[in-house]
Amino acid sequence: MDWTFASSAMRRAEASFKASSGEDVYFGVGTFGTSADAQRGLGACYRLSARGVAKDIIAQSINTGYDVEGNQFDLQMGAGGAGIFDICVGAAGSMFDGGLPAWGCQYGGVDNKSACAALPKLPRSAGPMAATGDTLVSLCEASWDAKVRLSGAGQPAGLCKYNPTLLDVTRVRCPEELVNMTWFQRADEPEGYTATDEHRLKGFPNEAHECQSAAMPVGNSSYCLTRMMDCRKPSGAWRNNVQPELMVPGKRLVQTCTADGITRLDVQCGCFDCNC
Repeated sequence: MDWTFASSAMRRAEASFKASSGEDVYFGVGTFGTSADAQRGLGACYRLSARGVAKDIIAQSINTGYDVEGNQFDLQMGAGGAGIFDICVGAAGSMFDGGLPAWGCQYGGVDNKSACAALPKLPRSAGPMAATGDTLVSLCEASWDAKVRLSGAGQPAGLCKYNPTLLDVTRVRCPEELVNMTWFQRADEPEGYTATDEHRLKGFPNEAHECQSAAMPVGNSSYCLTRMMDCRKPSGAWRNNVQPELMVPGKRLVQTCTADGITRLDVQCGCFDCNC
């Protein structure tokens, strides 16, 4: 939960990075995929520029999938959509109490800021998140305030089908402050934090495409900054998804959490097969 967009931990990391680098950006983590990379982008950081969002986002890919291929980034934010592998709510062992309706669409989550208020504030094991000062409600509201998500109300494609358009996506060096949160770092990183032609992804800068434009079939998320929050262990925490030679020793796997959303499990490796 402390990796969720606009969490208190993320805001502290952003402020530290600004002080050391002069770069004023948002931080994030999420799901990305690209066949142009030997590890499908896992562990890499990308600088994202999205229409309507006041600052660029430097986000690390800690999860991957074939449904986020190269020109889309799925950013983790409060109640951003549980997707196909939901363990946030509504199942035995889920992180939060309550039912599914308050969480909105399976893909995209709640569709307006006011809907955030109906969400549970804290996980079932509430103590660790309560100590951070964050709640799921406040994280959900912060994502609307920052305009990293849009409402589909009144639009032809219906709810949860509208997202900000990505204008530029460039691979950059992962800030130390972000790596210190995920404990996941590539050994083949670029040098800087700014957009360069050398590391810009194919199709960017984007001057011609709109996210979910009328010309696209419903469900096509090309050039979109989409959203997610599935409460599950990410791809980067499974050792068979990473290639050791591409990773910094000691930072080969995402440090995933327990069901309270905060407490980390050391998977670097302290359990059977490292798949803990």
